[in-house]
Amino acid sequence: MRKCEKCGASMKLDLRLKVNGGGYGMVVRVDEKQKATTIDDVRVAVCPECGYTEMYLEDLTKMKS
Repeated sequence: MRKCEKCGASMKLDLRLKVNGGGYGMVVRVDEKQKATTIDDVRVAVCPECGYTEMYLEDLTKMKS
């Protein structure tokens, strides 16, 4: 469970981010020696009480290798 940093309410998790006008999803990549590796899709959490929004990565195992 993820708590809102502003009001402390439980946030709605695992939402997707869509940028209007863009046909591409946001993906975090690591560029090592000009070889891009996808780490994970960006997830979004939204507080239903105050509207606070934050992005997060769910699976960080690829960053640790």
